[in-house]
Amino acid sequence: MNALRLEILPLLAVAFAMTVLHFVMEPWRWSACYMPIAKSGERARTRDVFFATALASYLLPFKLGVPLRMVLLNRVLGLVYPYIGVAIGIDGLLSLVVWIACAAIIGWRLAVHWFSPWYLAGAIAVLVAAAAAFLLGRTRRIGVAHIRGVLRSLDKPARRIALACAILGFDVASYAARHAALTWLVTGEAAHAPAGAAAGVVATFAGIVSGLPLGLVGYDATLIALLSVGGVSPAEALAIALANRLLNIGAAALLGIPASMRLGLGSRLSSIVATLRELARGKR
Repeated sequence: MNALRLEILPLLAVAFAMTVLHFVMEPWRWSACYMPIAKSGERARTRDVFFATALASYLLPFKLGVPLRMVLLNRVLGLVYPYIGVAIGIDGLLSLVVWIACAAIIGWRLAVHWFSPWYLAGAIAVLVAAAAAFLLGRTRRIGVAHIRGVLRSLDKPARRIALACAILGFDVASYAARHAALTWLVTGEAAHAPAGAAAGVVATFAGIVSGLPLGLVGYDATLIALLSVGGVSPAEALAIALANRLLNIGAAALLGIPASMRLGLGSRLSSIVATLRELARGKR
């Protein structure tokens, strides 16, 4: 039993740390790359806004986390809505570019070296095509002139965009490390960890382009399919997907509840949820 604990606890700690790191990198990216001037107090409030709205994405339906994020960035930091909307759009575009590149590269490695080439090559082609269509639609919706306007307001915009892409790449790596740890933890086989890391990145990308809240169905189905092809049993693959969901909820609660309290959204979870609902409905 002690030997089992020694194997489980470090893997669980790595998976949870990588999950927390994902939530931390989002406000870090925003403060460093999209805010014209980010003072120390503004960075702290930005973290609280992103942590609180990440929690809201798990507590409220229909992807209300993004509208709430816009409301709180306006009220807490004083940013105007047009700027917030375009900055979120730019970050979305960069995220898709980085995820397309990483998923395509990893998908190619999977197809050529690890799993069935026809199965995965076809799957990656479909995902990249869907992402390209989504990317084109998002660009037209934001407008090139608006994007240029936001970039002009930033100091050294090229350096900031490069930094955003680097942080996003680090974020993708955290997903790979998290899924590697979870795959090793659930299967008990270190040999399955690389396939778990690759499948986790491709599955997360599938969840992003699925358009469903929290990547439901797209992430889970893709992860289970890829892990199953890679030799992991369907039951273990399902356990890995479920464990990842639980880690996300746990990290969101750990960071989001204290952040919501600091923002004055409530003193306990029930009051925080009620306040978030009122903000989402525009009643507050």
